[in-house]
Amino acid sequence: MTHMDLYTVLFAVVQTGLTVYGYLLIATALVSWLPDIADTKVGQWLDRLTGPYLRLFKFIPPLQFGGVGLDVSFIVAVIVYFFVEQGVLTILDAVVRSLA
Repeated sequence: MTHMDLYTVLFAVVQTGLTVYGYLLIATALVSWLPDIADTKVGQWLDRLTGPYLRLFKFIPPLQFGGVGLDVSFIVAVIVYFFVEQGVLTILDAVVRSLA
């Protein structure tokens, strides 16, 4: 296996890991709407994996619509995650191409 093959495998592993984590974030949102699932082992597992990242955004106050508050921290967290994901993959791709 050449160095280029190793870099390609590394890129694929990082890309897959980031994609899976993105799906876990979406699953966390879906589970949060279903309290019966949120209290199960699956819900707790999702919270352990995604909670630390999502809590970074809890400082964002809810938007108020009349008497109802809308928590936008999750939406901001997901948008930031996908921008960071693309940035990491772009940089990693540039590094791999420069080593070719």
